[in-house]
Amino acid sequence: MQQPDFPPTGSALPPREAILPSADEIRPLATLRANLRRIDGWGDLAWKEVLGAWRLPSGTLLLTLPEFDADQHDDERLLFLVIDHALGAADPVTTADWVLRHTWATLLAAPAIRAWTLSPGSAVRATTACWFDDGRLVLRLHVRLPYAGMCIDARRFGRFVRQVERFAADLAERQRRPELERHRRSLALTRALRAALPELGLVAFLADGAVLPRNRDGGPAERAIPLRTPIALRTEIDLGRCGKVRGWGIRVGVTAIAGAPYHGKSTVLQALQAGIDDHPPGDGRELVVTEPSALLVQAEDGRRIVDQDLSAFFHALPGADSTHFTTERASGATSMAASVLQGVAAGCRLLLVDEDTAASNFLLIDPTMRKLLGASLDGTRTLLEALPALAAQGVSTVLVAGSSGHSLAVAGRVVQMDHWQPHEVTARARRLVGRSANDLRRLMVPARLLTADPDVVFGPRHFAPLDLREPERPRIKLPVPNGANGWTTLDLRRCGWVLDEALVAGALLAAGWCCRLGTRDLAALHGAYADLLTRGPTAIDPFHSRMLTAPPWHLVVTVLERLGLAGSR
Repeated sequence: MQQPDFPPTGSALPPREAILPSADEIRPLATLRANLRRIDGWGDLAWKEVLGAWRLPSGTLLLTLPEFDADQHDDERLLFLVIDHALGAADPVTTADWVLRHTWATLLAAPAIRAWTLSPGSAVRATTACWFDDGRLVLRLHVRLPYAGMCIDARRFGRFVRQVERFAADLAERQRRPELERHRRSLALTRALRAALPELGLVAFLADGAVLPRNRDGGPAERAIPLRTPIALRTEIDLGRCGKVRGWGIRVGVTAIAGAPYHGKSTVLQALQAGIDDHPPGDGRELVVTEPSALLVQAEDGRRIVDQDLSAFFHALPGADSTHFTTERASGATSMAASVLQGVAAGCRLLLVDEDTAASNFLLIDPTMRKLLGASLDGTRTLLEALPALAAQGVSTVLVAGSSGHSLAVAGRVVQMDHWQPHEVTARARRLVGRSANDLRRLMVPARLLTADPDVVFGPRHFAPLDLREPERPRIKLPVPNGANGWTTLDLRRCGWVLDEALVAGALLAAGWCCRLGTRDLAALHGAYADLLTRGPTAIDPFHSRMLTAPPWHLVVTVLERLGLAGSR
């Protein structure tokens, strides 16, 4: 295999390591079969006879040793299946996602040996478990080499090779699989619907028939009531050749979703957060789409904040400079203020806020409390007071309200969830609580800049050790010690994202490459990050150190901010 092309320290682009072997490195499959018959029952050193690239009738089987994988066992190997398929590569993310799901349903349903790959989950994202390289499909598997007592069981491994051979041939021979075409059509409709939102003045859309409640595994809940939109809320979107879709369209501006406990208002907000991603057929939220920059904002007591200008919300903070606020343990109010400002500075155009997870004293301060605290609150601006100004600056908000009428007073539209169904109640809310005087003073959102050295994450080795045993509290070992033995722990438990090991790994490594992209302003860095992903998901992990998911931009920003790698202008 081609050796990695190492860039100089601080290079803006990742190195390139070719997975695909050259033609003279590929050996006949008959040789692998002969080797397996010969070494059956030998000691474990004989497994070296199966390493290398082997020619399948419909592709290439590549067995190698995972050089960097922290979770590697002595008898574990990486298997890269390179398939000369006939599936088409016009939409590589969709096709790779379907192949990954098809792999679990067929090849890994009853493998002859222990084998696994990345589970695709409920969102369709680019991964380094299945991707396209020079037009060829590459599927990455981890396999545990089988033993019979102390001796290698080469016959059982040979049965697995035959399973892989049949799987590859099946993909290559059947060009127009009905299930693949259904997968593509469903995701094409989702993307067309999301692309139509700006022109219609919408920030989100939930189609009639969508199943929003989730079960414990993240799938559609059993006996869940599908969404039905009343006429007063109904929006019909004409997608041309894709047809017309009816449902609940959420307009730009401030929308309040009210409701009694357990009537579905928080479920709607969770569906809107998930709507930044595409979902496969059968998920129930295929036609729930959201402005891609949407950000769920929650209070994060104890989060790290580095050099953040909070003066837009707090004129003064005791013992601290509100224009350059730094702390290792933020309060609920300061953490939420920082998340709002950092998200908007990085390009967020839709805030998702739930009263249940917000800092109440940042969300609102009632007149009685202002009188009691007096001068201590001079210059303090709450989030509810700032929402109209944010809307005027192009940042919409969907706010879940269940206890305070103040939230209804700032909303341009109020929707009540009653028995998991939405109802238009704006006029009634106006009669009950009125409409607050809009505070349209511009909310000053300071730019955020990367302040760290380009090599702060990867160093000269272009590699970052990760400990992901707790995905919501990952650890990363930085070249410059910043914790116990150089390890830095991030607390992502309340950052607003549904996390797994692959997504967190992708976010940590993507943050490292963002430090090297040469663009310091976070708003401009978004475009540079999108350009990086055009090279494919392996651009984030060019050494194939682990299976990971390409993360959304705002999750990368979350990691950069909590690592303390950004500051105010």
